[in-house]
Amino acid sequence: MRTASVEREDVAAVTPVAGAPAPGPRGLPLLGNAPSFQRDLIQTLLDGRREHGDVVRFDGAGPLFPVYLVAHPDGVKRVLQDNCHNYPKTPFVNDRWRAVVGNGLICSEGTFWRSQRRLVQPAFHRHLVARFGELMVDSTDELLRRWESSAATGAEVDLTEDMTRLALSVLGRALFAAEWSRDADTMAHAVHATIGDAYRRFGQVVSIPERVPTPANRRFARARGQLDTIIYRVIDERVRQEGPHPQDLLEALLTATDGGSSMSREQVRNEVMTFMFGGHETVASGLTWALTLLSRHPEVARGMAAEIDRALGGRTPTVEDLPSLPGVERVVKESLRLFPPVWLFSRTPLEADIVGGHRIPGGAMVLLSPFVTHRHPAAWPNPEGFDPDRWLPEHSQGRHRFAWFPFSGGPRKCIGDQFGLQEMQLAITMIVQRFRVDLVAGHPVTPQPGITLGQQHGVIATVARRVASSPLAAPAPAARPQVDGGQTCPFAPSGGRT
Repeated sequence: MRTASVEREDVAAVTPVAGAPAPGPRGLPLLGNAPSFQRDLIQTLLDGRREHGDVVRFDGAGPLFPVYLVAHPDGVKRVLQDNCHNYPKTPFVNDRWRAVVGNGLICSEGTFWRSQRRLVQPAFHRHLVARFGELMVDSTDELLRRWESSAATGAEVDLTEDMTRLALSVLGRALFAAEWSRDADTMAHAVHATIGDAYRRFGQVVSIPERVPTPANRRFARARGQLDTIIYRVIDERVRQEGPHPQDLLEALLTATDGGSSMSREQVRNEVMTFMFGGHETVASGLTWALTLLSRHPEVARGMAAEIDRALGGRTPTVEDLPSLPGVERVVKESLRLFPPVWLFSRTPLEADIVGGHRIPGGAMVLLSPFVTHRHPAAWPNPEGFDPDRWLPEHSQGRHRFAWFPFSGGPRKCIGDQFGLQEMQLAITMIVQRFRVDLVAGHPVTPQPGITLGQQHGVIATVARRVASSPLAAPAPAARPQVDGGQTCPFAPSGGRT
C-alpha cells in the first residue's frame, strides 16, 4: 500500500487578501444547519466534506453565525501552525472549559500561555514520563486481576467503564503518587459528576450563568468544590512536607521555575485540573476503541499476541520493551486514526484569512475534525479500513504531518501526548498478552460525540484467558487485515454510512 502524499510545506505562510466563498449545504430558514448538527454532527461534517470539498461553510444557527469546516491536512496546518496566532480558541468554548479548569493551559492564551507552557513542560519530560510506566503497569494489573473472576464465570464487562477507571487510576497516581489512594473514590465521583455537567454545557450555545442556583449548577459547584478541597489540601501538605518528596506531576508543577518565577497555588490547582480532565477520558476512549477494533479484527489481535509472546516470553512489559513491540504501536496509531478521542477542535480567527482558496471571515467558528481529516481520501488509501500496516515505514513515507493529528498540532499540541501513547501501548500489551476480548453479539457500539468520542451504550464484552504461544515459535507472516474496501465502517455513525 502506498500512502498518497499531500505535503506542500515548502509554500511560505502568507496572509492572502482575497478568496472564493466556501461552498456548503443549504440550511433551513432562520435555523440554518443547526438541526443537522444536533441530529448527527459527525455525519453532517463527513457529508459536508464529501459533497462540498475541503473547506465547507455551514450556517451554524442561521446565516449570521457561519461555521467553517477545514478538512484537508494543508488547511489544518494553516490553522494550527502556519497562521496559528490568528486562530485562538473559540471564546464560548473556552469559557466552558474555564469554569472547570480555571486559567489552565487548555484555556490560557498569549503571553500567559507561553509562560505556563514553559513552566509545565518539564512535568512531561521523556524521562519522567518513562518513570510513570511502572504505575501504568500496576494499575493495569489491578484491572486484569478483576477480569480473572469475570473470565472464570463468563460474566460480561463494560469496556467503557473499565477503561475509564483504569485511566483515572493511572492519572491520579501520576499526579499525587501514594496520596491518590486516600481520596480515590471521592475524586472519581467528583470528576465524573463534573465531566457530566461539562458535557451538558458544551452542548449549549447559550447556558444559564453559573451564579443562578439551578439544580444542575448546584451539582456542578458541589462536585468542583470537592475536587478543590482535596487538591488544595494535597498541595498544602506537599509544601509543608519535610524530607524527600515523591517525583510525581504535582511535584513537577510545584518546583517548576521559568526565569525565577514559579506557579501560584491557584495556578498549580488549575494545571492539576487540566491534566485530570484532559488526560483520563481521552486515554479511556482510545483504549476502548482499540479493544473494540481488535475484537472486530481477530486476525490482527492474534498477530499482535504472537509478537508480544515472542518479545516478552510471558513476563510483564516495561517501557523499555515498547520498541520491541512495533505492532502494538501500529494498532494504537490506527485506532487513534479511526476513532480519535478528541475528535473536534474549534478556533475563531481574529482577522479574515484564506484557507484552501476560500475566504474565512474574522469572528467565524472554524472546526477542525481529526475524525474527518483522518478519513480524507487524498491522505489515506482505503480510509475506512482498519489497517495497522499502513503505519509500516514503507507505507508512511511522504505522509502529511497533519493527516494524523489526534493530539492537535502546532504550538498548542497536547503536552501529554507521549504520556497517553505510552499508557495505551502498555495497557493494550498487557490485555492482549493475558486475555481475548470478545464483543457481546447484538450490543450496539455507537460513537457518542461529546468532549471526547465516547460510546453511546458502552462497550459490553466477555474476556477469556489466553494461553501464550511458545516464545520460540516461528514468527507468523504479516497478514493484511480483511477490510471492507472503504465503503462502510462497522462503527460508523448513523448506521454505517461514512
